[in-house]
Amino acid sequence: MDWIYSDYDMDSRLKNIMWTVSGDYSEDLEKFEEYSKLSKDLAIYYAAKAGARRKFINWKMIKGYLNYRIKKGASPEVIIDVAELVLDQIVEEKLIRERPGIVEIREAGYDELLKSYYITKHKTLMDQVRYAIFFHQTGKSVQMDREVMNIVQDIENTEEISDTLDGIKKIEDIYTKHFQGIKENIDFLYEDKEKSAKILEEFSDNIFSEEYDFNDFMLDEFYGDGEDVAEAIERISSSLIVESMGKMNEDPMEASDKRVIAIDEEMAAKIYDRIEYYYGKSFMNKEEIMKTEKKVCRNAHEGCRVHFTDGILRTLTDNSFQMKYVARQKENNTGYYNNNARVYKRNIYKLKESIIRTLRMEEEVTSIPSEYGVIVPNRLWKVGRTHNYKVFNKILNNQKGGYVVEILLDASGSQRSRQGKVAAQGYIISQALTLAGIPNRVMSFSSFLDYTILRRFRDYNSPESENKNIFEYYSTGNNRDGLAIRAACEGIYKREEEHKILIILSDGKPNDIKISKTSTIRGETSYKGMKAIKDTAMEVRQARKNGVLVMGVFTGKEEDLSAEKFIYGKDFIYTRNIEKFSDIVGMLLKRIIENY
Repeated sequence: MDWIYSDYDMDSRLKNIMWTVSGDYSEDLEKFEEYSKLSKDLAIYYAAKAGARRKFINWKMIKGYLNYRIKKGASPEVIIDVAELVLDQIVEEKLIRERPGIVEIREAGYDELLKSYYITKHKTLMDQVRYAIFFHQTGKSVQMDREVMNIVQDIENTEEISDTLDGIKKIEDIYTKHFQGIKENIDFLYEDKEKSAKILEEFSDNIFSEEYDFNDFMLDEFYGDGEDVAEAIERISSSLIVESMGKMNEDPMEASDKRVIAIDEEMAAKIYDRIEYYYGKSFMNKEEIMKTEKKVCRNAHEGCRVHFTDGILRTLTDNSFQMKYVARQKENNTGYYNNNARVYKRNIYKLKESIIRTLRMEEEVTSIPSEYGVIVPNRLWKVGRTHNYKVFNKILNNQKGGYVVEILLDASGSQRSRQGKVAAQGYIISQALTLAGIPNRVMSFSSFLDYTILRRFRDYNSPESENKNIFEYYSTGNNRDGLAIRAACEGIYKREEEHKILIILSDGKPNDIKISKTSTIRGETSYKGMKAIKDTAMEVRQARKNGVLVMGVFTGKEEDLSAEKFIYGKDFIYTRNIEKFSDIVGMLLKRIIENY
């Protein structure tokens, strides 16, 4: 339709609708042309909705809430969807209360939209919730299971919400009720309203204040699979919920994904100078670090850096806020473990016994009759009397020269919703290995700007008591799996044990960025998708070529299993049932040891 371009009165009318509803004449419409091509009613509905969003929602507070909540361990994929649907419902309810005629306009506009729109398959729980709410708005009924409809019912009940802070409490209540969030992580929300609003607004900016983890820069600049929190706010504050459910018949052009953050030299210097302040001092000296970087930061990782640390709780630092944050996460992880302590202890015992039994079988000494070796006196009568000269025993020593294990835990932001689970699984494996007498080192890896951060929880020959350091695990930032594997292998290559095993707990989704301080970018500008998966797979194969047996433990979503298979081949494990975890790890380790 051409009317929006040729009819100046309609153009003015749409802007006036938004301005009238919002009461703010300084704003402009973003997408009215896109909607108006489909339907005049849809364009009018969008204009009214855009005005209502500006009038009823304080988006700075929403950004602060999401920044804070994701930092405290909330799943970004879930909580942003919950926020979008709750806020949309609040705006709808208030807009309809003020202007009841908008219901008829909305239904007519959606009817026109659905004629040329494909609703994609709803894969996740939140996809199904969005689907149900959208069809409720169109006046149509839809069949969903009880879990989905309970969430929809809670989202649609917004009558008592008076302001943005009430809306945030509603988001928090739904998240903690249906998605196992921890409400105490944001207890200030339920105190004085003015104080709560001030705290939330502070968390929407000033990212380098002392009250922020260093990785909040990453939250603000780059988040998840290419969308930062600011972009998420922009999307949910200016789009109709139907946009995230499908697409138009015409295929949009794919945007190029360079995955580059541009910062100036002053900002870069400020960031790099404070890596130790936020992650803890390095346990390697500068010469060792430079030597390691020269060896591992090559090809796709050209221009990257590595930082090896024991973490902020076990190194000297005056960053009290970060220390409190990590200590709190350690407490949460320990609590997660203690809630299932009986199961986990049984897992540790079973895995330890499985490892010891396998090693004993491999180290058994056997003897066979031979023409040379250790003489057997009771066979000497055969000499000169028979043609059987096997009066000796040949000793077959099956001992394999000792084992050492490296355990790497993916600590990127995509693991936030699974922090307790990953820490518990890492602890089970390490504790069983330690009790079985096998040296093992445990480190986590994540990336921040050009740095891949490797946090060491225990070293190869550390006492059993240090295994509890694994509960200091927390997830943040991105993950450059290939570089982390290459850097970790530098340590295990130096070990004297003949047989080396690397166990990696990850979600199979390597994902990182590049930093631009000049117009020239060294190495690859994108580390995402198939390019990153292939690089990680190449590093796994290179480690195997150098004599390290690599085993993957999958901690992600079932839909991402194909990437894990591509990276690790047949040597990876995945189970939904934690009670079987030790059995599966034990079986795989047995197979690796027997076939080494």
